[in-house]
Amino acid sequence: MENGKPVKLVLPEVKNPILIEGYPGIGLVGHIAANFLAKELKMDMIGYVESPFLPPMALILEGKPNPPLRFYGKDNIIVAVADIYVPPTLVNEIAKELVNYLSEMKAEKVISMGGIGIGFFKEQLEVWGVGSRDELNKELEEKGVKILQYGSIMGMSGKLLWEASRKGLNAYALMGETFGDRPDPRAAANVLEVVKKLTSLDFSTEPLLQEARMIEEQLRKMHEQMEQARQRAEKQYESLYL
Repeated sequence: MENGKPVKLVLPEVKNPILIEGYPGIGLVGHIAANFLAKELKMDMIGYVESPFLPPMALILEGKPNPPLRFYGKDNIIVAVADIYVPPTLVNEIAKELVNYLSEMKAEKVISMGGIGIGFFKEQLEVWGVGSRDELNKELEEKGVKILQYGSIMGMSGKLLWEASRKGLNAYALMGETFGDRPDPRAAANVLEVVKKLTSLDFSTEPLLQEARMIEEQLRKMHEQMEQARQRAEKQYESLYL
């Protein structure tokens, strides 16, 4: 541990950055969104997290070794990506160090992306959110986001929101509605549409929507096959007693 700290951020100076965080969570919404954003905007890896409490591993991407907790950057945009589950104690330390860095760099905005589980079918999945102060909640409402009045936000998104609010930074947590039983690129696309409204970033979420349609079609076919198998089993069962 360097200087007695369990976490070290390796990051260059980025003046007035906008941090967009997408660690793994329900439906992998934030994880999918952050990775998509870094790839779609052709960002370069600009930093990473060091800690003796991280698993000893290298993540191989396009034939090259990478750290599991990385930062991608372009202009003043920083995207925080994690490809492993991060223990809560480590999340606390990373969030504190990250907010200290963002405060020092006079961050413009801190945006966390994640999912919020729903247990029923909806045609139109919405995005919920909360800002670090009332004015930011009003801004989110104007952009079509439903404000979370009560509840809890777990993981990096919740901790970043709290630490950033303590430092007086403009922070937002965005959560796309998801069924949570599978990776959900549609929910990720919904969250990214709000990110576009909060920033000057220009990109299309159509690739994510195409991926979502493919997954949904596969699930539909699987459900049809299961229903056909159930009906055949019922007919066989009935014929035994006729």
